[in-house]
Amino acid sequence: MDNKSFKKAASMIAAGALAVFGTIAGTVYAEDTTVSSHDAALTTAAESSTAAVTEMTTAPAEQESDEEINWYKAELDSYDDSLSLISYESSPESSGKGKKKGPTPVELNVTGGYVGDIPWFESEPVIEAQPGKFAVVTYGWGHGVGMSQNGANFYATYSGWTYQDILFHYYPDTYLMDTGEAYDEEITVAGVSGDVLSMVSQIVFNEVGSSMNYEAIKAQAVAVYTYCKYNGNDASDLRCKPCPPQVVVDAVSEVLGQALYYDGDYALTMFSASSGGITANCDEVFWRDLPYLRSVPSDYDAAYDPHYGTVTYIDDYQLRNMIEAAYGITLSSDPYNWIKPEYSDETGYVTYVNIDDQLTVKGYEFKLAIGLKSSKFNIHYTPRPEGEAIPNGSSDIVVVEPEYTETPGVWYPNNEPTDIGAVIPEVTEPTTDPTIEETWTEPSTDWYEQPTWTDTTESWTDTTTSWTDNSYDYNYNSGYDYSYDYNTNYNYGY
Repeated sequence: MDNKSFKKAASMIAAGALAVFGTIAGTVYAEDTTVSSHDAALTTAAESSTAAVTEMTTAPAEQESDEEINWYKAELDSYDDSLSLISYESSPESSGKGKKKGPTPVELNVTGGYVGDIPWFESEPVIEAQPGKFAVVTYGWGHGVGMSQNGANFYATYSGWTYQDILFHYYPDTYLMDTGEAYDEEITVAGVSGDVLSMVSQIVFNEVGSSMNYEAIKAQAVAVYTYCKYNGNDASDLRCKPCPPQVVVDAVSEVLGQALYYDGDYALTMFSASSGGITANCDEVFWRDLPYLRSVPSDYDAAYDPHYGTVTYIDDYQLRNMIEAAYGITLSSDPYNWIKPEYSDETGYVTYVNIDDQLTVKGYEFKLAIGLKSSKFNIHYTPRPEGEAIPNGSSDIVVVEPEYTETPGVWYPNNEPTDIGAVIPEVTEPTTDPTIEETWTEPSTDWYEQPTWTDTTESWTDTTTSWTDNSYDYNYNSGYDYSYDYNTNYNYGY
């Protein structure tokens, strides 16, 4: 498949959720994957080019010119009540349009923060053996390729990583550029178009909420914007959530227009909720190998991921129904033969599943068909008593989440909703103010005695109109799992 076909197919991906089993030991330093020699050369060349342009544009300024300068002057009716320029009548200089043309390097700010003191995951979850039941243990949530949102949050919180540390870690060998287009363009999400700040803020709010570490929110903003640019400013598989809090808008504003590049083009910045200790190589989950979507450690996921070790119990006859319906086959009478996973030696993800020796499918495709959280899973089956046949019928699936003590969240003093995507009702002020009369009794000359006073405050009723803000969502991800399949059709599921 050529690159153009791949980019077209990749527009059916997104930011879901997946997982990984196990953690790569050792210290991780962001500078090891921050900028390759190729990237450094590109950055140096871009800086040299910028310097040359600066020299060319500043030299004539030393000479006097008799040419008349056309100054822009706004009329009084060009202002609104706050004396701010009305947007559609503002000058090109005030709007930011026309300031930048073409990508320019972003100044590096990486720390290489030490990763350590991570609690060890003591044991596997306890499996309750029940005759005739499958128990599927999953590690993480999502496809597990690219950035782990959970991992990014804790790298920033406990290792002090910047958003650039996070991005260069999860997308190795990429480099960061300002596109120079964010002030002039619109992006479309699920058929709705809007300016970059508004749309990216709402996508980020939907993806990670507002209580994550500020640097992790910024990393998510860059990943979202890059993903949209990769797909031609039309990300049909992402979703917006209105009323992003100011902290989200502020984070997006700080990195507005910044995108990750690889080899002169936008990178496919996939992301998922968590990856259980290590991310997956792209070709282990999907069909194409991309050099910057390769496996890297996600150290905190195993310790701080509430989806690490989820157990899903399915009756054998219910699982048979699901497999036969998904693949149009009839399974044999031997449940041990129904699911035979093939694992990646590097990451532990299930790359392929042999189904009853009748067909072989990608592990991620099987994960979607069965409704699992991740394609990093282990299968356990407890057989029925000898001679007992598997009955027909259907039954409910039982999901048991691991015991998880939530780590302290990150809170911000300005965590208030903005007016992006919603209309906030006006608040009616009370028509009269209360009056307060206080009558004091002169204190005794004896300084040990306490003064006494009488409060004659008049009672009054507050007629302020009240309303409820339901826009908050403190979950760090939406739980949706978006994916693509280059050989078949677009898949969307949980």
